[in-house]
Amino acid sequence: MTATDSPIITESLTKQFGRGRKRILAVRDVNLTVKTGQVYGFLGPNGAGKTTTIRMLLRLLHPTAGRAYIYGQSVARHPEALRRVGAIVEGASFYNFLSARRNLEVFARTADHYDPARIDALLAQVGLTERKHQRVKGYSTGMKQRLGLAAALLGDPDLLILDEPTNGLDPSGMHEIREFIRRLATEEGKTIFLSSHLLSEIEQICDRVAIIQRGAIVREGAVSDLLEAKTSLRIEASPLETAAAILSARWPVTVNTTWLSVQAARDEIPAIVRNLAQRDIDVYQIASQRQSLEEYFLSVVSEDAPHG
Repeated sequence: MTATDSPIITESLTKQFGRGRKRILAVRDVNLTVKTGQVYGFLGPNGAGKTTTIRMLLRLLHPTAGRAYIYGQSVARHPEALRRVGAIVEGASFYNFLSARRNLEVFARTADHYDPARIDALLAQVGLTERKHQRVKGYSTGMKQRLGLAAALLGDPDLLILDEPTNGLDPSGMHEIREFIRRLATEEGKTIFLSSHLLSEIEQICDRVAIIQRGAIVREGAVSDLLEAKTSLRIEASPLETAAAILSARWPVTVNTTWLSVQAARDEIPAIVRNLAQRDIDVYQIASQRQSLEEYFLSVVSEDAPHG
């Protein structure tokens, strides 16, 4: 049974383009479960399969194999499930000859949920009130992304699927949109599925992440758990070379001028101290240094890329 409380579930979702020698397996056996209220990060280098996966979730592409479910309903069999979804895919598209507000009016009337007050409120939330009567033709990429986010929220969706929503924004704009997205989850209970390559931003707002590489999921889990698993320890001990030789039998060790970098989790510190003390090594300091999501991501895509 598919859990109806899970906004997104995919089962072995696969997409192949072409045949024979021109065959490209863009997405392979992707299994995801996104829970209500989560901000879920979907990470991967360019060409990894992020947008292809999103397009299958939104029924813009039909999978070669596998299934995608939105709130327990098969996207292929029940496209009406997408009424609970707002999305930005590969950048927002608008009528350039219309103003921002007129664009939102057209979209709202087309979807049969026209509400002038909500349109103005959304424009204010994404920081476009002062430019809402300007033609979109004169908008920067970042302004169009803000307008796209407002458009995605017009129908007050339960689930937002956002493909690179901060593309084109300056650092200040990124911060504003990041805080806005986080509030949508914590204050309004919305679920956000967020594709991005801006790893520092993802680290600050996402509850869980999946890393996709060459079409396959290579890591998935809570951000805190993934980063904790890749914690490094900075150890000051003497004699340094002897300490390095002892620890390297069990943990990856890098020797610096006056300290060691040991790839080990924080809860392994007692074992490390015992190992060194039993060999008469003087330990002066041990500090835990958690990797950033960017460091973790780079290590994963370089070490665990699937083959074949």
